[in-house]
Amino acid sequence: MNEQVTQSGVAPPSHLSAPMPPLRTPDVEVAPAPEAIPAPVNGAPAASRPVNVAPASPVPPAPSVPPRKAAPATFGSRPPAFAAPAGDGKIVAFASPKGGSGKSTLSLNTALSLARRGHSVILVDGDVNGDVLSAIDARGRARAGALDVVSGSARIEDALMDTVLTRFKLMPAVGPKLPDLDALSVDANGRWSALLGDLANRADVVVVDTPAGMFGVTRAILRASTHVIGVLQAEVLAARSFVRFSEGLATIPEEQRPAVVGVVLNMLQTRHHASLGVFQDALADLPSAWLFDTTIPRHPAFLDATQEGVPLRQLDESAPPPVAFLFDNLAGEIAERLALRRVEAKPQRLLL
Repeated sequence: MNEQVTQSGVAPPSHLSAPMPPLRTPDVEVAPAPEAIPAPVNGAPAASRPVNVAPASPVPPAPSVPPRKAAPATFGSRPPAFAAPAGDGKIVAFASPKGGSGKSTLSLNTALSLARRGHSVILVDGDVNGDVLSAIDARGRARAGALDVVSGSARIEDALMDTVLTRFKLMPAVGPKLPDLDALSVDANGRWSALLGDLANRADVVVVDTPAGMFGVTRAILRASTHVIGVLQAEVLAARSFVRFSEGLATIPEEQRPAVVGVVLNMLQTRHHASLGVFQDALADLPSAWLFDTTIPRHPAFLDATQEGVPLRQLDESAPPPVAFLFDNLAGEIAERLALRRVEAKPQRLLL
């Protein structure tokens, strides 16, 4: 993670500590987590992250304190999905129980960073409310969208939009008009599977921005996805509702349940104790293998990029804001956990 935070001697709140149902995670090996310092006991402080140092003084064990959830040594494999893609394409949905957590911003900037790494990427917008095209001020340019394709009123080719990167395409949520909403409720699971499965055969990664919540359209998208990334906003209300992330995934049949790539902490405010408290609780209560090392802070550059109608990396061609490079780090972590093919490096000499 980007911050090193120590817990107080007070036991962590319980809003993130609900029992986690067994969820599947990507099939790529990761290094085993180092041994963790025990949780606070009898008021004695303990580090909130695993460290390789001994405590200053021995702390007597307390049998009543439950052990922290151990990180799995490897990511498990996902069973065959319904209408799974024929190729190796990954379908990665960004999901969160709470609206306003930043899924659209994360989806857009992460997809762009994956494309800049050399992977072919299609960004699909499944959220008709907080759509990606509004973030880049291009709402009027859409001829059709994912919901039009799902409803049967448009073809995939009608909805795909090119970007300045040849490896990066975008499919908006809707076109100029809303599609027949009643038609969307008929066989939604099968139609989303057909759409995303087709796109996965055209790209290395299909990134999907889902609506807020874990049910309805989001659930249909998750059933059609091979992987999911949870978005945890570093605010108290979002933390209290984040238990719905694991509960929502648990309602999906096991053979259709997406593998958890990880959880990204978004909008972290390092100068606010409540935001840091969410960070501490996530470190203590979520499975340690879920959390990405990269956290995204709340930063004015996001407002500047939205005002200009561009992703962060496009805000200034010669000097992008430093926060934009965090998405390169996040994309690197995602690529490693998904075991994406390695893109050949192209070193460039400095001297003439």
